[in-house]
Amino acid sequence: MDKVRIENLYVETIIGFYHWEHEEPQPLQIDLELGADFSDAFVSDDLPDALDYATLSRRVKQYCQASRFHLLEALCGGILKLIFTEFAVQSVKLVIRKPHALRDAIPSVECFRTREQMGIHWSPQKDAQ
Repeated sequence: MDKVRIENLYVETIIGFYHWEHEEPQPLQIDLELGADFSDAFVSDDLPDALDYATLSRRVKQYCQASRFHLLEALCGGILKLIFTEFAVQSVKLVIRKPHALRDAIPSVECFRTREQMGIHWSPQKDAQ
């Protein structure tokens, strides 16, 4: 399987368990590793045959900015659903870091899911790219 990586996608969102965390957006750093088959793009050299990572990044940022979760884990689940619904990928590895959550460390959550595990079937009509 071929992969596209998007690293250190910066987004600010309202997230957190504690009341004070809902007063203003907090920064998050997101890494994505997206598995797909790029065989058609090898030959065509056309964007529709590849993964449009600019559009995908923009959609993830929009989703995060509009979301209001308590847990990074719940945000991960929402991002995974979004990607599998809107993009022709077979697997997603997702890491979300919350750099201001702790004084002496940067906590993160990492998830890996396949389209099959998520139970979201792909059809070309869904292609948002």
